[in-house]
Amino acid sequence: MKYLYLVPEELRNAKKVNDSLANVATTSKSNRVYLFWNLSIFMVGAGLGGYFSKFVDDGFLNAIITFDGVIIGFVITAMLFSGRSQFVSRMTVEQTKIYSARTKYMLMSQINTLFAFLCCLGFSLLALLAAKTDLMLDRTVLVGMVSGYFVLGCYRMMLLPFQIYDIHAFALDNLVQDSVDDARGAAKSATESRLKMLSK
Repeated sequence: MKYLYLVPEELRNAKKVNDSLANVATTSKSNRVYLFWNLSIFMVGAGLGGYFSKFVDDGFLNAIITFDGVIIGFVITAMLFSGRSQFVSRMTVEQTKIYSARTKYMLMSQINTLFAFLCCLGFSLLALLAAKTDLMLDRTVLVGMVSGYFVLGCYRMMLLPFQIYDIHAFALDNLVQDSVDDARGAAKSATESRLKMLSK
């Protein structure tokens, strides 16, 4: 612990966030299925990429790099606005806890999507570097990794709109329920007032 000052604060904060994300992941009832499913999609993508690696040229890799850059920017923007709702202040304590847990899980999922495209970008650059230099890097393996992370990232991107809808639908449903409760309370109060007036 006495050498902790040698570690930059941003790395210590990243460690804390990673520990928090691990706790969020363990709250899922299907955590192992989640890992197995994502690994299976990655392996399928990697296998296809390795098989067709001889058809992949520099132009294709450049297109992947450009696409990755656009998607990475989109995912980061989506993460910045995830969980921001003007209706949160109207939630009960129990509703807020559920909303917080679902938002954190969505953010964890978006982080995994972001890392998939970052890894795809990194291996794409390595594949280009291997093609231009004499580095002892297996092009088939590199293209397989590019393809695996690309397919995984695209799969996760298809889930993103549904995740965003889910979290906003939860907030809106709670808003509707609160409005219904307010309307019932107002109707009950008006009825009681009328009964008091009639009883006089």
